[in-house]
Amino acid sequence: MIAVGAALAVALASLALLLHGARIGYWPRPPAVAPGTVRHRWFARLALRALVHFGAVTVLLLAALGRLDAVARFPPELLSVRALAVAWIGQPGWEPLALGALGGVVIATVLERRGRRVTLGDLRAVTPVCRAELGWGVLLAITAGVAEELFFRLLLPLLIAIVSGSALVGFAGATAAFGYAHRYQGWRGVLGTVIAGVLLALVYLVSGRLWAAMLVHAAIDLNGLVLRPVLSGKLAKPSLRG
Repeated sequence: MIAVGAALAVALASLALLLHGARIGYWPRPPAVAPGTVRHRWFARLALRALVHFGAVTVLLLAALGRLDAVARFPPELLSVRALAVAWIGQPGWEPLALGALGGVVIATVLERRGRRVTLGDLRAVTPVCRAELGWGVLLAITAGVAEELFFRLLLPLLIAIVSGSALVGFAGATAAFGYAHRYQGWRGVLGTVIAGVLLALVYLVSGRLWAAMLVHAAIDLNGLVLRPVLSGKLAKPSLRG
């Protein structure tokens, strides 16, 4: 239990450093650049942040605890919440949840195409503003889909569940942390992220497969960071100085 508590403290410290590191110069703030300038360094840092603070931290802590198997096999400590999710939704599989999430993505994209912007938060810091940044959008979407699911749908729920003795508390705490981690989007972004976190947790719980939640997460982010900017028709031309 002491080892798990220490691992939880390290995970939360890593999250805090990521969120508040700009205050001590650990991570730079979003750069002020001329319209059309390609922000290569900024997007590379965003991807690195997710890989280090979510992906690497999860793998290292699970390995230290001898629980790397939890990546491929659903942890027994979380089975009680999975039973609740299955009892509520049923056992047809995770596909309906995934289709529902992707259906919402398609609707938002269609509305974007028609000139009606649908967003719950301020995504300017992570959204490509020119075509030369779209590749970075793809990288960020995939990186977030994998690394954030490792951290917020597996590591935090598992550690909190073991320490608190409640899998439900584990997922509730992890979902709250997931929302807080997106506070740069404003309160609407936090609310939207919490809702998305609940949906992604349900995909994981009903399917019992972490990769299913990763797939849905990456698809949602690919829509927001790549498809919607393209369909909006507002992408700037890259600056020659970029």
